Amino acid sequence: MNDLLNLQTLKLNECSKLKELPRDIGKLINLRHLKISDCDKLAYMPSGLGKLTNLQILSNYVLMKSEKCIRRHGGELKELMGLNNLRGKLEVINLSCEKNVAAEYEKAKLKDKQYLRSLRLEWDSEAKMDETEAIVGYEMSLEGLQPHQNIQNLRLINYGGVKLSSWLSSLTKLVKLTLKDCAKCEHVVPLNQFKCLKGLYLERLICLEYISNTNNVSEDLVGSTTTLLPSLNTLWLQDLPNLKGWWREIEVDHSCFDANANEDNHTSLSYYLPSLSNLVIDDCPKLTCMPLYPQLETLKMNKTSQKRFEETLRTRMMMSNNFGSVFPTTPSFSVLSKLERLILRDIDDLECLPDSFKSLACLSRFYIDGCPKLKDLCPGILHLSSLQSLYIVECEGLGDMLISDDYDFMWQSLNGTLRSLVLKMLPNVVTILPMGIQHLTSLQQLEVFWCDSLTTIPEWIHNLKSLKRLWLSNCPNLTSFPEGIRSLTTLNVLHIFKCPILLKRCKRNTGEDWDKISHIKDLFLRPDPNKEEEEENENTKGCNLFNKFRNQG
Repeated sequence: MNDLLNLQTLKLNECSKLKELPRDIGKLINLRHLKISDCDKLAYMPSGLGKLTNLQILSNYVLMKSEKCIRRHGGELKELMGLNNLRGKLEVINLSCEKNVAAEYEKAKLKDKQYLRSLRLEWDSEAKMDETEAIVGYEMSLEGLQPHQNIQNLRLINYGGVKLSSWLSSLTKLVKLTLKDCAKCEHVVPLNQFKCLKGLYLERLICLEYISNTNNVSEDLVGSTTTLLPSLNTLWLQDLPNLKGWWREIEVDHSCFDANANEDNHTSLSYYLPSLSNLVIDDCPKLTCMPLYPQLETLKMNKTSQKRFEETLRTRMMMSNNFGSVFPTTPSFSVLSKLERLILRDIDDLECLPDSFKSLACLSRFYIDGCPKLKDLCPGILHLSSLQSLYIVECEGLGDMLISDDYDFMWQSLNGTLRSLVLKMLPNVVTILPMGIQHLTSLQQLEVFWCDSLTTIPEWIHNLKSLKRLWLSNCPNLTSFPEGIRSLTTLNVLHIFKCPILLKRCKRNTGEDWDKISHIKDLFLRPDPNKEEEEENENTKGCNLFNKFRNQG
């Protein structure tokens, strides 16, 4: 180690077998950068790290698990006390919930690390303690980990306390807040101070019922009496089985979900997330009402019900006027009028796309995945006048609709705007490409994946005069190309992957379909039948040569 006294950077990222650092690492007094990200087997940091007062980058600080490590070898968190030049991000792993660690964690003086911008605090998920004692221990340990007010990104992982520390409200420069696997956490914090917050990520908080537990809604509002979290761009709500809404004390009139409700019987006040652009609602079965989000561009809903989805399309928060000025809503108001991207996944009871899609005038990308009972894309899809990309994945109930001539009108309604169509994992649905696709003269990209029953690409494909890219993958029964593909002069990319019958017909010069596709500039054939033939020829030559020498012998 004496030979490395002038070392300034030690980079050990992704050393998957690294278990410990040199115990005399404290001798590297000129070290400025110690990068040890993704060293999953690293058990603890050595004692003496606190001597590295020039250290500026310390990506991870791994605390020892007392039952697995020799305590005299492992450094405690107080080693960070004098490392006030640390900057960028720091991840502290294997935090304890024992009551006696709170004082030690406070000695780390994280609140003096003014140059740190990102802090990740992760507790030991394997710790076993009495539940009541553990909750107290978690909350005391978090209290001692108060960072400097300059922190912009804070992540709490495996935190087991019921409430968060009061110091969280002092982080006025916070840009991103993540709470993950915080099993006992019942609410976040009052939100009025987070004027700079752009991303809020809540994942697997099984006890969370309300995002805010304030007794006064006005405490969560900033500037305007109706504006909430003015900079929030992304809101991620995932695996929150008991989440009901934003505020605990608000009683919501569920007729607000009825577009025909009598508005005269209600006085309403609407609360806005004015900058929210991306919203993910994943497996939140009890969530009913949210603040409005008039600027939303991307919405992803996963593992929900048709009712919850339709409620989201026309949610209008109805509240009494006890909390501020009166702001009446109208049935014509749409929360999603600027939505550009919609992703629906695993909605088991969705049977059709509702008429309330008429509010989605700006929707350009629509993904629908894993909706087994979906039988009809109408009437909703008829209203999507801006739709450019349509992805249909694992919706086996759509079989009759896809091949029926009765739905030509639906495909015709998409002509002029639709540029990309993807049909994926429809094993028992499609035997021939849907007839209506021939009306999509604006279509530029067509992708068909994992459609086991697909046997035929029809002759009318020549109608797709704008087609530039065609992808065919994992369609084992697809037999041949039609003559019509010759006339697609705009088609310059063709991918064929794991379509064995079709690939054999695409062998260079000798394949029955080679002349139909030889004009296409970029051909990607996998496995390449031409290479297979070359390998077979080489093997044949090798065998013949071996036999020749054997016979001569």
